[in-house]
Amino acid sequence: MKKLYLITALLGTFILAAAPPTFRPKIQVKKVSNFTMENGIDHPAWNETSGHEFRVLVYNHQNMYRRPTEPATVKYLYDDKNFYVLADMVDSDVMTTGTESGSHFYLQGDLLEIFIKPANANYYWEIYGTPNKLNTRFYFGSRSAVGLPSGFKHKDVDIKVAVKIDGTFNNPLDRDKSCKILVAIPLAELNRPHLTKENPAGTVPFTPGFEWRVLAARYNYSRHLSGLELSSFPQIYGGYHTLEYFAEMELLK
Repeated sequence: MKKLYLITALLGTFILAAAPPTFRPKIQVKKVSNFTMENGIDHPAWNETSGHEFRVLVYNHQNMYRRPTEPATVKYLYDDKNFYVLADMVDSDVMTTGTESGSHFYLQGDLLEIFIKPANANYYWEIYGTPNKLNTRFYFGSRSAVGLPSGFKHKDVDIKVAVKIDGTFNNPLDRDKSCKILVAIPLAELNRPHLTKENPAGTVPFTPGFEWRVLAARYNYSRHLSGLELSSFPQIYGGYHTLEYFAEMELLK
């Protein structure tokens, strides 16, 4: 058994050592003004913001660099109130069976999933935005707490979702073209006090000068695909909770 653990560890180390530069890239996030959820998807600031291309989830070295069948990109902005995540996704079948915020939407249909954490603290968030404007907010004191029910308690922290679909929502009889999902995460949530008995690490401010990390992931269900397609930026090995390979964000003033 010890030999098996050793072989598995060595194989994982080899694959990660050979990981492409899409693992843990460094990105810059600009500050925006006059941004609302009503004009957010079409805000002109996105035209001056770099898009980051999704790659498929890596299970072995053959998946590295591979683009998903239906491509997607993600862009980031922030202001004094929110951190904004905009995903632009080719989508042949925009759908979800989810009907209530706080659900585990990855089991229910198309989904934009956002992981965000400070670089030098263990706590992090798992946040969802769906094509019918629902959201979920999960919070983990550390990765070791992911399996605990307490981490999956949804709280309404005023996350907002806007959507723009080129096609028809929840209609499997036609072929859609695309879906854009914009998620606004309140800075009040990211900056809330963490120096508590449950969160002894303290608070890392979401502000320039402090390093944060982010992952944007996608669950793509479609009757036009041969199976569920998982992709993300940056590209991730094994699963979306591989925190070591999240993108490093530099918040610009």
